[in-house]
Amino acid sequence: MGIAMKDRFTNDKNKYRVETVSGGGRYGSKARALAGGIQAESVENERLLTPVNIALALMLSVVVTAAIILTFFRVSSVHVVGNTLYTNDEMAAYVEQGVLGDNTFLLMLQYRNRTVEDLPFVESVTVQMMGPREINIVVQEKELAGYVSYKDRNLYIDSEGRVVEASAKKVYGVPAIQGMSFENTQAGEVLKADSAGIFQTVLHALDTMEKYDMSASSLTVTEAGSVSVVFDNVTVILGEDHYYDLKLSKINALLPLLKGRSGIINLTTYTSETKQIILQKNL
Repeated sequence: MGIAMKDRFTNDKNKYRVETVSGGGRYGSKARALAGGIQAESVENERLLTPVNIALALMLSVVVTAAIILTFFRVSSVHVVGNTLYTNDEMAAYVEQGVLGDNTFLLMLQYRNRTVEDLPFVESVTVQMMGPREINIVVQEKELAGYVSYKDRNLYIDSEGRVVEASAKKVYGVPAIQGMSFENTQAGEVLKADSAGIFQTVLHALDTMEKYDMSASSLTVTEAGSVSVVFDNVTVILGEDHYYDLKLSKINALLPLLKGRSGIINLTTYTSETKQIILQKNL
């Protein structure tokens, strides 16, 4: 006899309810055997998924992954961008130092917009993994608007007057600030000038020069606040803090024509109405 089924109709809930009545016969035996097999397989799976086996599987996965990374992720091609004060070879040597310094994957993890403390004039270094054997080194150099000489060092400042680097090294294109005295010389602090107003005039000129990406050898300010900037062999007198943006934009456009020449350009009274800019020979 097989499995007997009987249905009952429930009037109060208006739903069918199915009850199963166990019976004997070959179908009942097969069902019990199938249930026993499933239970045995479940027990076997539980034995396989023990904490020890799971831990061993994870360890094996980690070992295999590490072996692949250490074997196939080796630096063979390096590109460097953003560097003007250090050569490509110098930056590559700095990044690739150490036992695993030639591993592209580990270098990417180590240099994720990493702040640099032991490389003068560099703010941060980032390594991008372009492929298993190729990296891209992105150098972020510190902003150098000018410098003042103090004892045996040059104190480099940004456009806000903050000391960002102290070094005996002379960086080409960064103007020496002359004609002022300063009190404090602490790195990370804004220089305290003997005249705050004149120092702001100097910073305005430096900020405008940075805007037009202009390189100069020196910037001199007088006690009256008149600024002069030397570009190669040409001295440009900007005067007091008036129309610096207009004046420097005009000079920036003329610099290619002034290359190899020497003299003085006086822009003290220069305005938007001025028609000519005259290069006077040095006396």
